Amino acid sequence: MKQPSAQESIELPSSGQRGPAEHDRRLQILRVANEHFRLYGYRKATVADLSKAIGITTAYIYRFFESKQAIGEAICALVLGELDNELRRLADQEATATRKFRAFTRHALMLSHALFMNQSKLFDLVRVAEEESWCTAAGHQAALSEIIRSILEQGRRAGEFERKTPLDEVVLAIEEALIPYTRPSAMERRLLPDLEAGMMATTSMILRSLAP
Repeated sequence: MKQPSAQESIELPSSGQRGPAEHDRRLQILRVANEHFRLYGYRKATVADLSKAIGITTAYIYRFFESKQAIGEAICALVLGELDNELRRLADQEATATRKFRAFTRHALMLSHALFMNQSKLFDLVRVAEEESWCTAAGHQAALSEIIRSILEQGRRAGEFERKTPLDEVVLAIEEALIPYTRPSAMERRLLPDLEAGMMATTSMILRSLAP
């Protein structure tokens, strides 16, 4: 995925991190863990597996991460942050708020589906983050909320969208309406064509409700 400028970049939070953020060994641990989780799944992998694959002790890994969860959160932050940045970039290619919103919802579904449903082991990691309320999962939802809010604010300034309903209420309502198309646990129960049809209908309904 192409990355946006540093000014626009979304960085998701992650907990349990230790030591210097840019240390070469930390980056090596994350690279190996990312490959390991994608091959074998987060739930089955252990810190001992990672230390063996890298050729270092588990104690050395704990110099950079408090636990396996901390490693998982760091990887989630990278993967979901990249997704959020790409969604913002694609939406910003459109000139009007209405077109931005349609692009955002369409790509939110397609990119999320490609990431979560086509990579089952990665889905396992994101599913754990969602079930256990990791800060990276919350950060991803906050990033989606921020993108929605910015589109709504542009639409209100341009007169495309109504201004009477409190903005926070509108953002929350849209977030709730998009859950079936952006949350892995909801998406896994439906086929992509059904999801596409549902997202298109939901998007149209939301835009009609936003009309001034």
